[in-house]
Amino acid sequence: MNTPTHMNRRTFLKTCSATTVAVGLGSRLEAAEEVRLKSWELVELPALPKKLNPLLKLTATNGAVGFSRPVAKNLAAAAEAVKGANLLEHEKLYDAMVAQGVPQAQIATLDIACWDLHARMLKKPLHALLGTKRTKMLRYGDVRGQQPNFSPQPYADNVARYLEREKLQATKLHFPGNMGTPQSISFPMILETLRAVRKAVGKDKILAWDPYPGSAESATTSVDEAKQILTLMDELGYAWIEGPLPPMPYETQIPKYVELVKTGTKQRIQAEGPGSPIGDSTSFADMKRWAEAGAIMQCSTDAYIGTGVTNCLRMLEYAKAHPPLVINLHWDWAPHAHLAMAYDEKLMPLGEFVWGGEVPKSYLTGPYLQAPDWPGIYRIA
Repeated sequence: MNTPTHMNRRTFLKTCSATTVAVGLGSRLEAAEEVRLKSWELVELPALPKKLNPLLKLTATNGAVGFSRPVAKNLAAAAEAVKGANLLEHEKLYDAMVAQGVPQAQIATLDIACWDLHARMLKKPLHALLGTKRTKMLRYGDVRGQQPNFSPQPYADNVARYLEREKLQATKLHFPGNMGTPQSISFPMILETLRAVRKAVGKDKILAWDPYPGSAESATTSVDEAKQILTLMDELGYAWIEGPLPPMPYETQIPKYVELVKTGTKQRIQAEGPGSPIGDSTSFADMKRWAEAGAIMQCSTDAYIGTGVTNCLRMLEYAKAHPPLVINLHWDWAPHAHLAMAYDEKLMPLGEFVWGGEVPKSYLTGPYLQAPDWPGIYRIA
């Protein structure tokens, strides 16, 4: 299903409320031959931009190769954990590494490289291996406003200029919340800022708020203030909020998030917080705990800091079977570009693709990310 040629805020929110039938991950993959690990090394590829070098290169017993950004530059523990195993049986590999206590960075690096190798063997982009569902995705931008000297109206004007300049239909706001620190924004200023931005950009732009960066990583510590923020954001037509309250510790904060969800807010609530296991590095187990409690309607994760493509796929498949949960993949990494195209907008409405990063800028056209068309995950040449 392709993203509509133009999607405004109303269409976007309507689309997000739909759902799809769950499909097991295993049933989506082609039959895999036996492929085992032969070696791994760090390599420099002159054709790639300097910021993408070095890459971690896996070589399999059949001569196939796979690449990954080296989240870990030493794969000794991961290589030992998968010794003799089939590199194309991704879930078994992932679980074996977890069971043997392989460091998270090594799990992510090897897991991504194995998926890259698998797709390259079949001469397909990763999204085609998984089953392409769309060829472009609406993307959102990022506008940051920090202390000191933060002021609502200049920030709102900056957001409007940014959307016009970048020809985007959506953006996330990054300005700090009211956490009681000396540099924090006062609660009235939060409300003023949310109003000013909506007025500056117009009613049809898709907006979200992540109370970050700097002095306050969640909107507030007060449930009552969080409810007032949600009420205002609903009135203004915001799409989601990340971290209305601190997410830690789970035992006390999950019930508070459940209380917020039960207000009937029209926007999606996502838990987020610095140093928290739930956020950009969310594991499948943590997401499931929050989702089963009814504490979230959206969850972020990241293939690099959240233990690989396999973890992301498990989260996406879970969300597919448990509407209206939505997955928000963090940042503009190449693995995420492929994952986005393997699911439709009901599961991943927008992508955080701003500057191109590992995806060439030519694939960012207007408000859309275009589907990668090269084999594997990374465009090597």
